[in-house]
Amino acid sequence: MIQLREEEVWRVFVDGASNFSGCGVGVVLVAPSWEKIKLALRIDSRVTNNEAEYEAVLAGLQAAREIKGTYEAKNEKMLKYLGLITAQATSLTNWSIEQIPREENGEADTLAKLAASMSDISTREVLCFTWLVLSVDEEMTVSRENSWMTPLIEYIVHAKLPEDRAQALKIKKQAPRFVLLNDVLYRRSYQGPLLKCLSENEVEYVLREIHEGCCGEHLGGTALSRKAILAGFWWPRISQDAAQLVQKCKGCQHHSNFHNRPAADMRPISASCPFDQWGLDIVGSFPIARAQKKFLLVVVDYFSKWVEAELLAKITEEEVMKFLWKNIVCRFGIPRRLISDNGRQFQGKKITSWCQEMKIAQSFTSVAYPQANGQT
Repeated sequence: MIQLREEEVWRVFVDGASNFSGCGVGVVLVAPSWEKIKLALRIDSRVTNNEAEYEAVLAGLQAAREIKGTYEAKNEKMLKYLGLITAQATSLTNWSIEQIPREENGEADTLAKLAASMSDISTREVLCFTWLVLSVDEEMTVSRENSWMTPLIEYIVHAKLPEDRAQALKIKKQAPRFVLLNDVLYRRSYQGPLLKCLSENEVEYVLREIHEGCCGEHLGGTALSRKAILAGFWWPRISQDAAQLVQKCKGCQHHSNFHNRPAADMRPISASCPFDQWGLDIVGSFPIARAQKKFLLVVVDYFSKWVEAELLAKITEEEVMKFLWKNIVCRFGIPRRLISDNGRQFQGKKITSWCQEMKIAQSFTSVAYPQANGQT
């Protein structure tokens, strides 16, 4: 909370948020009459929580026009923020800054998270929702000593190689594939444009924008890496990073075409009376016998285990229907059900029409589990 003391007291509540969706700040100005002005500002860069907090303070100070204070700066970037905040304090004579618990700063905290996640604003009390450029100008690329591009740039610009001989040979082999233009490293592509090389802190943003941005299609890992290359980007672990991002995408895990049907207990096939339900199967081919017969058509009654079999020279729908008529229907009556695999001889148009005319139900075993008709 920033409290300004002049003729009348204005209070400014600020908070910053940096999360998975983005970064933003929230500002609530409370007038002496307790009227509120609310601002939700999105930061157009990836920042840490501490940096978001400093941006929130600066946004609050700019909204309140100027302020002066004392802060603790722990690194070079925080010192830059400290200088900017100190430079704001020129016109206000009385001021104070207090750190209050989060539960007492709920409105600013909500606005900061709202700006970070780009959620819809449902209230007209929020006067501004815009993009906030970082106050401390910082290049998006990482420092060269921390980037995979450093050895290549050093070799291209200064012909400097690492001390490790194996690493030096690797850099020499890789260097012809890259070119440095305006201090930006590009990789040559085969019959295509130059691909901009990305540093480690840019990879996730680019992949997420392609994967789930305004035109994102939640592609798979391979397609995502290819689309990143078509967009003109490249880095060494492009395939692995794309696959890892897809695995961590919550939307993909919820809505992908996965088979999540729970397993069920197997149910045995039961028969109520003799010759009511028959199982069919074709065995072969065997060594050719008399009359060119080499297949065996077998049927088994599920109740009495009665077996009927016949040698066949060819396995067609007509041969199966002839066998069923002669050996089953004429001898034991019309069965209620026939159980078979998914062979064309058992589920063709002719035999299907014949079974429908005879009022015989057909059941087919699973393609991947023929043991369902294991008795036959």
